[in-house]
Amino acid sequence: MKALLLKDFYTLIKQIKIFIIMIIIFAAIPGYSIAGFAMVYAAMLPITALAYDERSKWNSLALMMPYSDESMVGSKYVLGYIAAATVALFSIAVQIVMSLIKNTPFEMEQVLSVILIACIATIIQAINLPLMFKFGVEKGRLAFFALIVAVTCGVMVLGDRFLVSLSASYVNVVTAFVATVIFTLVVNLISIAISIKIYKKRE
Repeated sequence: MKALLLKDFYTLIKQIKIFIIMIIIFAAIPGYSIAGFAMVYAAMLPITALAYDERSKWNSLALMMPYSDESMVGSKYVLGYIAAATVALFSIAVQIVMSLIKNTPFEMEQVLSVILIACIATIIQAINLPLMFKFGVEKGRLAFFALIVAVTCGVMVLGDRFLVSLSASYVNVVTAFVATVIFTLVVNLISIAISIKIYKKRE
């Protein structure tokens, strides 16, 4: 899998240097909304890698190489995890430096917020990648956008009711954080299993 990750890394660093620089700049800007955008975009880098693989007919070439289906699929997930984690750590480091410069306390809640955003980024990746393996990058993007529209409509309809029920239940912040991390792990494990199954059928 290390060789596959290096292949994707060299492809991305060569083709989209400007976008990687933009991710770093966004991660360095104070404020979680901008850092969140950087993390989500970083988690989408595997999609770009898949697009280059399709364009270069890499999958056909990979069939002649000693790579397992699990490695081929897993490398894309790991690439997204590494990218999102790197941006998250960079964002936390920037927040710490800014706190030292401004002589203001750095609270643990800031770290938890960044981790939660990273969880959201990997959940989006977990939803996205099976669609890409199933339909290809171009059609997969259309399916993903359709899913996002459906989810957004659902949130708009049910969001207020959910917030009312959440505020009424007095959910502990730490409990909610742990539940989110566990949910993220479960979603990603299911997503990896689905993607591997889809990839094997494509062969």
